Amino acid sequence: MIDLFKNIIDLTAEMRRACDADSLNNAFRALLACLGPFAHAAGTVHKTRRDERYLIDTTYPAHWMEHYTRNNYQNIDPVIDPVNHGLTPYNWDQAYICNADQKKIMNEFRDVGFQAGHAIPLHLTPGMLLLVSVASPEKEIDFQTQALIQLIVGQYHTRYCQLAMLITYDEKPLMTERERECLLWVAQGKDTTEIGAILSISDNTTKYHLKNVMHKLGCHNRVQAVVRAIQLGLIYP
Repeated sequence: MIDLFKNIIDLTAEMRRACDADSLNNAFRALLACLGPFAHAAGTVHKTRRDERYLIDTTYPAHWMEHYTRNNYQNIDPVIDPVNHGLTPYNWDQAYICNADQKKIMNEFRDVGFQAGHAIPLHLTPGMLLLVSVASPEKEIDFQTQALIQLIVGQYHTRYCQLAMLITYDEKPLMTERERECLLWVAQGKDTTEIGAILSISDNTTKYHLKNVMHKLGCHNRVQAVVRAIQLGLIYP
């Protein structure tokens, strides 16, 4: 166990040196491989809005992910529903199953070879979490392994946030006041329609401003834009 822990610490240092998202995800995969035959999914999850769940990285089989997304399981998956679990790590068998569709998802997880899992949620913004769920072919993930997974995910979260700070002060993109207002309301958990109503602008205008912000910040979605803007000191939610 001591040798394993040392090896993990060494690999964690490599993760902390990752210069972009791809190298960070590759380092994270290598770390998990040291612990066992695990698969994982990392993504951003809004605390209350099920339609704002974005995948960052996964090692789940391609056929499973195709089936998962085709059936919009991300909207009903009990494992990634933070409302049911709070903000502390939890096991899959602690997931609250409230209907037949959710029970079906869990059964299908097992059918493709995932018997147990452990999930760790960490804050990105007031309304958004980084959630990493690790799946195992074994019937349970022991306590020591869970503790190591939590350590690894904590470092992944740290570097994920740090990567948003790599733009230097002189390279900070200029944002218009309206773009800043829109992004601030995104950080507070508001959707397009709500932002438009608050600012007395149309949905299309709201989308236009947020699209410009994402382009300026080099982000693919609103959540990433909020995280990067906060780290750069462009907004203060």
